[in-house]
Amino acid sequence: MSLNVAKTPGNDYFLTRELLVALLVLLLTIVLFVLWKKSSKTNRDVLLVGLCDSGKTALFSHLLYNKPVQSFTSQVENIGEFKSKKNLLRIVDIPGHERVFTKYWDAYKISCKGVMFVVDSETVQTDICDVAELLYRILTDVTIQTNKTKIIILCNKQDKVLAKGSEVIKTLLEKELDTLRLTKSNQLESIDGKKNKTLLGKKKKHFEFSHCQMAVEFAEVISSSQDIVLEPIKDWLEGIQ
Repeated sequence: MSLNVAKTPGNDYFLTRELLVALLVLLLTIVLFVLWKKSSKTNRDVLLVGLCDSGKTALFSHLLYNKPVQSFTSQVENIGEFKSKKNLLRIVDIPGHERVFTKYWDAYKISCKGVMFVVDSETVQTDICDVAELLYRILTDVTIQTNKTKIIILCNKQDKVLAKGSEVIKTLLEKELDTLRLTKSNQLESIDGKKNKTLLGKKKKHFEFSHCQMAVEFAEVISSSQDIVLEPIKDWLEGIQ
């Protein structure tokens, strides 16, 4: 004995609606997954910045290709991939020359995960004004502050006889940045009567890197001799998520 269940237009409509909802949910999930994968691939830049002759190009070459390269003043960016244990990062060496720095900095800073700021440990005391000026620009960048982009200051050329250690360089930079932020604030106020909206450090306190909105670390490295020391950089890059 068989029992036939009569189909009604209402049942067909209900099944069709459920199927459409399921398809829409599946489609939305696929689209969100694709967008997430695309974002994770594009938002993986780590910028290498610093003054000309700070050793950026040599550091870039040893870090990515494990070999030296002839150093010269570049007018374009160098790009290479660094494979960490967790992900694949794109290292972008930004030209240090002032005339082209802004172009490439503005192009890559928007979605970068970290900034490696290279300092020549041998000449930093002589070049402290220029070094601090460039670092100030990075630390007060609205995009960098908003994203809380990680920053590491690489005290390069530690093999040189006159090289300053990271603690000395940190002290020199804090003192110079403390003076620079006051100068910049006064300049802006004299022009339009307004205070600088981008604050570096804490009000009414001497500047310290620990006061920054983003994490700022220091490391001593060597990229220009037989005894290459890049482990601090690799360790820092491993922590980039």
